[in-house]
Amino acid sequence: MSDKIGPSNKIDGGEAVLEAFRHLGVDYILSSPGSEWAPVWEALARQKANNTAGPTYIDCWHETIAVGMAIGYTLATGKPQPVLLHAGAGLLQGSMAVHAAYIAQLPMLVMSGEALSYGENPEVDPGSQWYRNLSVVGGPDGLVKPFTKWSSRITSSHTLYETIVRAMEMSARIPRGPVFLNLPVELMLQDWTPPEHERRAPAPPKKHTPPADIEAVAKLLVAAENPFLTTETAGRDPEAFTALVALAEQLALPVIESRGAVCLNFPKDHPLYQGFNIGPFMKESDLALVVSSRAPWYPPGNRPPKAKVVAVDEDPLRSYMVYQNLQADLYLEGDLAASLRALDRAVQALGIDKAKVEARRAKYAAAHEKAAAQRKAAETDAATKPGIHPLALCAALRATLPADAIYVDETITHSSLLQEYMGWNKPHSYFYVQGGLGQGLGVALGVKLANKTKPVALMIGDGSLLYNPIIQGLAAAAQNKLPLLIVVFNNKKYASMKANHLRYYPDGIAVATKNFHGVEIEAPDFAKLSIHFGGFGKTVTDPGDLAGALREGLATVAKGETAIINVMLTQ
Repeated sequence: MSDKIGPSNKIDGGEAVLEAFRHLGVDYILSSPGSEWAPVWEALARQKANNTAGPTYIDCWHETIAVGMAIGYTLATGKPQPVLLHAGAGLLQGSMAVHAAYIAQLPMLVMSGEALSYGENPEVDPGSQWYRNLSVVGGPDGLVKPFTKWSSRITSSHTLYETIVRAMEMSARIPRGPVFLNLPVELMLQDWTPPEHERRAPAPPKKHTPPADIEAVAKLLVAAENPFLTTETAGRDPEAFTALVALAEQLALPVIESRGAVCLNFPKDHPLYQGFNIGPFMKESDLALVVSSRAPWYPPGNRPPKAKVVAVDEDPLRSYMVYQNLQADLYLEGDLAASLRALDRAVQALGIDKAKVEARRAKYAAAHEKAAAQRKAAETDAATKPGIHPLALCAALRATLPADAIYVDETITHSSLLQEYMGWNKPHSYFYVQGGLGQGLGVALGVKLANKTKPVALMIGDGSLLYNPIIQGLAAAAQNKLPLLIVVFNNKKYASMKANHLRYYPDGIAVATKNFHGVEIEAPDFAKLSIHFGGFGKTVTDPGDLAGALREGLATVAKGETAIINVMLTQ
């Protein structure tokens, strides 16, 4: 800690919070401000006055934006960041995004405060708001226990610093996940003495699969006649992405992404890439390699009948899932990239039947080419339709956006088309927003915060956009110089609502009378929203105008302003 103190010679719990963040290597503090955080703000003012190195503080106008930005930044960098919210009220407002971090297994420290004395202590007054409105019986830490890895409260200024360090270290260990700390105002206002031996928190150690387990699975892979590999989140770690490609190439394994894929896991143009339809592989397969996938098939009990199922994962049995049925016969548990590399080495050491592998390679390369031809034909056909077909928008995005663009996806109806037709090939080029709708803006801003020199495109449905705190998100983009290209996939409806209604009542009264509820959206012109923050907006109805509108949007982003391209789709 710096020897300089500043005008006030008092070091209190606010400095302890900031010092813990500094020693944890935190880059940003994301916050939707609340009155309990004045001691941290004082410490931040001291940090600037003393020119002390430390994290940058970002104010957000909404809790979902603050937590979403932390999610996006961690997705893009792997580094957890802290989020400061206000009491129980702010915590509840941000809880949907905290739950999303939980099911995505993303590390994060969330903190909010409470009062202990309610004005009865003559030496410190936390404010009457705590007595009248803000306090939660049992404390705010009880509110988020069901969807955090660990939730607790700090009870002494003497344990404040180390509790924060421990909590964030715990968050980053397998299984990763958000942790919560309740920090009372009165403890932050108490004097604090820095620990005698300050340390930089080390990175969490990586656990490795026992070599005997690796060798057993390698023998199964070498012997298999019809193996396949399926994955959902392997691409979160670029090293695992590379190791997975190498293993697939070594054995000519067909790679199928799960319908629940939340990132790019395998190059779309690779001859071994077989898309998302696992059905054709289920019946005759003799080995299913399930790599970082919580739900490889559906219904869950519908396993490949002839196959031995091997789960390769850091945490295969997700404790946050109410029900999970992997049907695994063997597990390889440990650091994912290390496990895949070890498998590759073990396979090489055993030797492979080159004729068998090359025949398999040729078979799946042909299937890949056939699927590519079918996609091209579908795009050609879509271009002949009146209006803007979703595939026409995919084609325009693919043709217009630069190769280093990063895509964040909060569409529902169109997500499968995007994943099939966009042709992404590099890790960390695509992120799907997990959890409840309404987080896309925050997550995209966090990804942009980590990639300031690259264009970040938020692809979002009109229904999804309406769940977002739009004004607050656009303000965060403008105030923090984080311009986004927002492309609205606007079909003027909650199409997924109608699809579910039809699934349950295919011959129901609603079908007969064409009287559906919860479907139609009569929204304002989304393109006009950006002008309030100095950006650019355009509504597109003609497919001939798509490329030009996207280019205008990209030019606006290059100038440092957010662009909204509101694309009116036919379906």
